Amino acid sequence: MLFSYVKSTACDLCGGVGSNASIGIFAANRFHLLGVRQNIRGFHSYLNGIKHSSETIWMSDLYFRSQVGKRVQLYGSIPFQVARQKTDFNTTFLTGFSDPNVLGTFALIDKKDSNKVTRDFLNVGMGIKFPFGKFLSYQSDLKNLAPSTGSLDVLLLTNYTHRIKNDWSLQTEASHSFKGEDRDGYRYGSSTQISGSLIYNRKVLLSRLISSIGFQYDSYQSSRLHDQLIVDQNNSGYVLAAKGSLNLMTSRFLISAQVQRAMSQNINEGSIQQKWVVGLSLNYLIQKKQHEKNNL
Repeated sequence: MLFSYVKSTACDLCGGVGSNASIGIFAANRFHLLGVRQNIRGFHSYLNGIKHSSETIWMSDLYFRSQVGKRVQLYGSIPFQVARQKTDFNTTFLTGFSDPNVLGTFALIDKKDSNKVTRDFLNVGMGIKFPFGKFLSYQSDLKNLAPSTGSLDVLLLTNYTHRIKNDWSLQTEASHSFKGEDRDGYRYGSSTQISGSLIYNRKVLLSRLISSIGFQYDSYQSSRLHDQLIVDQNNSGYVLAAKGSLNLMTSRFLISAQVQRAMSQNINEGSIQQKWVVGLSLNYLIQKKQHEKNNL
C-alpha cells in the first residue's frame, strides 16, 4: 500500500456542501508523492418532482504528499473547478479556483510482518480548508455551483487498513468536516463521510495491479444563515453509493481510475440527485528510502 489520496473537492455535492478529507484505499509511509487528479460529477435538479436542470462539475487539482517523519504525513492540494448547468432554455458555466487545503496525519498503528509488509495501519488526521477560492452570495441561484464554500473549514479523519492475506485487504475510513461562516454569515452544514473497501493487490510483471470495490456514505447537515435554518437552501440529506477503482503502479508512477454510482439518496428533500462520479489521476512516486525499493 504505497499511495495516499486526498479528496480535496470544496464543492462535493453540486456545490459547497461537502469537502471531507480522504486518504482513500491506500495507506503507507514509504513514499512522497506529486500528482494531478481529474474528477467529474453529474447531478440532476428537480422542482416539485419535475427535472428542471442537469449539472456537471469538473474538478482538476494538483496535490502532494510528504513523509515528514516516521509516523507523520503532510498532504496539500490546489483545485480548479468548471461547473455547467443546463436547462431547457440555456447553459451556464461557472469557473474558478476552489479552496486549497492542508492535512496532517499521524500513524497510531503501523504493524509489519517479518517481510516488512504492512498488516495493520491506522491513521488519524486533522486539516484546514482555506477560503481562498471563488464563492457566491447565498442570494445567487448558482451558489451551490460555486468552487468555494467561502469559509474556513476544519477536517478530521481516521483511516484503518488491515491485510487479510497476501493479496487481499480491508480498508475503512471516517471523516468529518466542520464548516465555518462566509462573509455573508452563510454556513454550510457539517458533513460526515464513512466508507469501506475490499482491495485486491496483484503483481503483474514489474508492476502491480490494485483494484477495489466498496461503498461510500455521505451525510449532510442543514445550511444556516446567521445561525438560522434556511428553508429553501438547507442542503441536508445523505447519499449511499457503490464505488470501485482500478490502479496500475510501477516503480515510479501510479495511474488510478475511480467510479461511483449512487444507490440510495435524499438530498434537500429530493430536489438534488447525484447520478455518477468518475475520476482519473496520475501520480509520481518519490521513494523515501532507496533500500525499500523492493518492498512494494
